[in-house]
Amino acid sequence: MAKFSNLKSISSIVNGLMGTIPVILAGALFMILYVLGSPSVGTSGKALIPFLTPLSAKFLWMNTLTLSFMALYAAATISYNYGKKLELDGLTSAIIGLTTFFVFTIGGLDKSGGINITAFSSSGLFVAIITSIFSIRVLWFFKKYNIVIKMPSSVPPQIGNSFSALLPFIASVTVAWIIRDICNFDMVQWMNTALTPLVNKAENGWIAMGLVFITLLLWSCGLHGDGIFLTLFTPFGLQWLDENAKLVARGIKPAALPHVLAGLGNTGLVRMTVWVAAVWPLVVLMLMNKNKFLKTLGWTSFAPALFTIVEPVVYGLPIALNPYLMIPFVFSGTISTGIGYWLMSMPWMGKFFAAVPWATPPFLLGPLGTGDWKTIIIVIISFIIGLICYLPFWPMYVNSLNNKETK
Repeated sequence: MAKFSNLKSISSIVNGLMGTIPVILAGALFMILYVLGSPSVGTSGKALIPFLTPLSAKFLWMNTLTLSFMALYAAATISYNYGKKLELDGLTSAIIGLTTFFVFTIGGLDKSGGINITAFSSSGLFVAIITSIFSIRVLWFFKKYNIVIKMPSSVPPQIGNSFSALLPFIASVTVAWIIRDICNFDMVQWMNTALTPLVNKAENGWIAMGLVFITLLLWSCGLHGDGIFLTLFTPFGLQWLDENAKLVARGIKPAALPHVLAGLGNTGLVRMTVWVAAVWPLVVLMLMNKNKFLKTLGWTSFAPALFTIVEPVVYGLPIALNPYLMIPFVFSGTISTGIGYWLMSMPWMGKFFAAVPWATPPFLLGPLGTGDWKTIIIVIISFIIGLICYLPFWPMYVNSLNNKETK
């Protein structure tokens, strides 16, 4: 997994998607304001915060310009990161990736004389990934084999870079144009049709538990499981989050939304359950212990753990490569995710429609992202599950620690 995540293309995709997080969070903020100010949300016919009602339509428009243009932003950030890893100019890489994505997804004018921008949303994310990798590889190929227009040394570097990128630009957009316009092949539609069965089957409790199991297994070996593995599923999570947000904008109640794993990879249900079960119980157990090292580490890691910053516990206790704590660490988060999925899939529990920063305390993450305070129940149950998983193993670890200190 570590080798796979370190591939230049894969790490560029991960870093590129992470680069879109500010856009996602900005859109989520306006979506939350829309929900608070729109009388069409819910069945009461009244807004939760009436003075926001006059601006509710404007809040929704801002969400459209952010989350609904996600593939567009990803095309630029992924291309930029991949170009930098291949030692290409970052700005040139972002522009060629963005241009190729435009040509590849916009097939001429529609009947009204405008252009169809539906591919700019999360539905075009997979195509944005493909066009970014392709266009940067074209740029790299031309540079490697020196197929560029060279300008005299007296020409300013900025102008020289522009001309040296001209041939790969022409090659990249020409290929995209032939495929999209000449061959009339709509890859966005084709990809969505081909991936629909996979996306639909990917959203279930067993898949969620499997993803968390692998993620925590990587953490328990000292590797950053979130960055190496879980983030790879961000395109699925963003697509589900976008679909949920659009339904909320139409007046659908959060409890009736279809996607339980919306936000997977950055926020959402998994973020609300895993660390509550896998780390919070350990912090409590450390604080209650008489061992000076454990108590000190407990107080040191208390505030970071509250905001799901778990490295002080994972590497400080440590959990990584710890024969006493690895098993409850992995299984506590996995089991809590499965039960959390089951609870959130109930018709009385709200689902995520807004992205909330990953470092938000889980007892606030649910209410802010779903508009439903009942999601705190999932947090409480996850903590209890974690505590139950750790109790048989914790005394053995404490005894081994005390024995080492005695020696």
